Amino acid sequence: MDHSQPTESTNLFDNQHPVDRVFFLHQLIDYLPMGAMVVDTHANIILVNDELAHILGYSAAELSGMEIESLLPTEFQANHKNLMYQFFKNPRKRQMGVGKELYAKRKDGSQIPIEIGLNPVQGQEQPLVLATLIDLTPRLRANKMFQHSIQSAPNGVLAIDSKGIIRLANHSLCVCFGYSEDELLDQPMEVLLPERYRHKHHSLRHSFHQDPSVRMMGVGRDLTALHKDGREFPVEIGLSPFEDENNQDMVLVSLLDITERKRMEIELRENNTRLEEFTYVASHDLRSPLRGIADLLEWIKEDLGDETLPDVLNNINRIDIRIQRMEQLIENLLAYAKAGQATTNTQVVDINHLLDNVVELLSIPDGITLQRDIQLKTLVSSWTPLETVIRNLISNAIKHHDSDQGTILIRCCAENNLCHFSICDDGPGIPEAAYERIFRLFQTATSNERGSTGTGIGLSISRRLAESHGGRISVESNHHQRGVTFHVWWPRFLRKDTHD
Repeated sequence: MDHSQPTESTNLFDNQHPVDRVFFLHQLIDYLPMGAMVVDTHANIILVNDELAHILGYSAAELSGMEIESLLPTEFQANHKNLMYQFFKNPRKRQMGVGKELYAKRKDGSQIPIEIGLNPVQGQEQPLVLATLIDLTPRLRANKMFQHSIQSAPNGVLAIDSKGIIRLANHSLCVCFGYSEDELLDQPMEVLLPERYRHKHHSLRHSFHQDPSVRMMGVGRDLTALHKDGREFPVEIGLSPFEDENNQDMVLVSLLDITERKRMEIELRENNTRLEEFTYVASHDLRSPLRGIADLLEWIKEDLGDETLPDVLNNINRIDIRIQRMEQLIENLLAYAKAGQATTNTQVVDINHLLDNVVELLSIPDGITLQRDIQLKTLVSSWTPLETVIRNLISNAIKHHDSDQGTILIRCCAENNLCHFSICDDGPGIPEAAYERIFRLFQTATSNERGSTGTGIGLSISRRLAESHGGRISVESNHHQRGVTFHVWWPRFLRKDTHD
């Protein structure tokens, strides 16, 4: 083997004493942050650092003098001497096995993925090679975790390179678009865009790579994607730039199909529109004629005078009562419509003070006792809707009680981010079959023995108020006594979705 030809190797030992040369080489590989060894032309290890010994599970003394083939998996050993010969024939600084998966064999027989760098060094008597070795196990483990996180994400995820080519697509995205993973990989991402957007997308992608940042795509615009079957669907898209293991610029695209949300928004807008129309009709088209009828009735009474026949007067009074009931019905409908609108004027609510206000407005019979167990003193909320809900529930418990003596217990405590109110009575109770019905508009439970009846509006308004402010309401039978307990869960902190 002729070593006299020019090479890229470096003579590190010019003008150095032999002892100094060895010391210098030891220092060189010991200071390297990765595993390193010096190998001669016979593939024997001359020097090795502690990091390499640690990676391979040997001591440095065990590795010194060992043939390099001993550190290779069996299937690679036979061809290694030929590769060494080829390297020393044309030595140059390079990565070993570029594009291939390389493995080293540890002392315990296990194999680890590695990356090897070769650096020729001109020794005093023969060429040498400084080989650096990096254990890729942590990197591959991190990459595997990344891949698993992407594949198990509930939203669609794409990894796109700087040329707009799909390099990764998770299962959720494939389901969303109707493709298999193989159909999407190595395809331009424009296949997922409607035709009318494709000619502009190249310039948009270029602009993003000029100033990459984590952001939502198309803020303020309705974005749509193209399903495999040719249908478009609305999406929300997030962009997150990153570099892959080869330092290539990539973009992680998270995509959410918002078809159901859009459908619900449309239905909600339609319902609100119909409710507004109904409110207008109830306020004007119904109330005005009723007032006109009531005025006509008063004029008829005046025209008939004091000598009106009793039967005629009785019928006139019945008409008057029905007009009043109709006016009350309109008022209840308007109250129900307004209950669906969350109020934004929030404040710190002292719960005992709120209950004091409720009690002042109620007519409480002498035999009915109100007790309190208030463990949460304050919350941040809109005062009026919360007071309306609590007043309706306490009023119902009083109104529908079937005895001259009774107790109503009002409890309040914190449950995570909610305030839990409970109103427990010892009245006649409510049939379990009616638990849902009583919250519907104009539905009432069975009247009590006193003959008290309701309009069927209070509980429906209470539920509507609770839900529109981010809470909920339910009822259950008492197990330790007669009666029922109404539960109200009400947010005790400001929330963007209910207080904006």
